[in-house]
Amino acid sequence: MISPLSRLWKDRMDIYRYVEIEVNGFTRSKEKLLYQDVKCKYSKGSLNDAGEGVPELKNNYILFCGLDTDLQEGDKIIVTQRNGRNVTLKVGEGFPYSNHQEFYVTRNETIWVLIEGVMKQRLNSLEKSLKLCLMI
Repeated sequence: MISPLSRLWKDRMDIYRYVEIEVNGFTRSKEKLLYQDVKCKYSKGSLNDAGEGVPELKNNYILFCGLDTDLQEGDKIIVTQRNGRNVTLKVGEGFPYSNHQEFYVTRNETIWVLIEGVMKQRLNSLEKSLKLCLMI
């Protein structure tokens, strides 16, 4: 069923998820592009006071999409806004409604760079260990 709200969804997203793959008998996680060019709406939800003491304001962001969209908590999405700007987001808790879904999303460009760096380091370490094991 196509949501009547989809007329308002002018943004597009690519959905990435870590999946387990087997390489040379070893299981490892790899980020995989699952869906591309999915219609959505990326929106600023509200402005909140984030704590006591020194006042700090923090934005909440919400993503709207169709019920048929396979989006899970923890997924990485890259939203291309109608102005052509790309925003990298981490998907949080989702709420299905009668004709659409809403997800809290976190905008943090640096976290994905850190995760990718850690994953590459682990992969390099595993490859070195595997080579040593094969030499013995």
